[in-house]
Amino acid sequence: MDIATGTVRTEGADIVYDHQGSGPLLLLIPGGGGDAARYHRLMNVLADRYTVVTYDRRGNSRSVVDTEADLDMAQQARDAVAVIRAMGHDKAFVFGNSGGANIALELAAGHPETIAALVVHEGPTLLILPDADTCLAWADRVHKTYLADGAMAAMDVFNECLVGFDPLPPTSAVPNADFFMAREYLQISTYRPDFDAIRRNRIPVAAAAGRDSGDAYYARTARLHADHLGCEYAEFPGNHLAFIFDPPAFATALTHVLDQLVDGGRPGQ
Repeated sequence: MDIATGTVRTEGADIVYDHQGSGPLLLLIPGGGGDAARYHRLMNVLADRYTVVTYDRRGNSRSVVDTEADLDMAQQARDAVAVIRAMGHDKAFVFGNSGGANIALELAAGHPETIAALVVHEGPTLLILPDADTCLAWADRVHKTYLADGAMAAMDVFNECLVGFDPLPPTSAVPNADFFMAREYLQISTYRPDFDAIRRNRIPVAAAAGRDSGDAYYARTARLHADHLGCEYAEFPGNHLAFIFDPPAFATALTHVLDQLVDGGRPGQ
């Protein structure tokens, strides 16, 4: 089944999106690197059951902006809404990994009417951790390394905290690394979700982390997301990027959780 491509113009950006399959709409929000292609293998597995759409986030890969600016989380959520509407839908099932999970949480807080059910996977919301000061100091070291030595050196420091990879992914594997470090990394890392708003919006939601992620900071935040939202915590197979390394297993886990949410899973309360 071929992947089709479209473009939607919104707020000074041409957002390029890819879609595949048939059935209910499932939006996959990319994390750091902002590149739709990272989800293509997962899309191919899910396309038998869903109309799957993902996109290059503004300023990344094919999604050109009129003027470069630092990531604005509210605008990122509005971009997700624009993609859903460009697909001819008012709402979608939504999945976000890493920084994409943070964007999905912002979407849940500000645009709940667009979400049929939501799964947030390993969103790095450092500010909610009990050791937030230590984690923020590390994030600052990553960014200062970028300013001094460039994106690849910064990604080497960033990768030091990845868990469940053997070997660690090469720094060159991160798409749009310079834009990520210059415009997005600190904004994603210091994002604090509005958990009260999400609970009030009563969206069917689950938080998830990979079995191999252990006590990585992004797995710990996932468990805290479940606590703050009063929602299900789901253990997914693999590590932070398992949707790339084992798409069939990841798709099975994601579909199972979405089915639970639709068939009586409890919304955040």
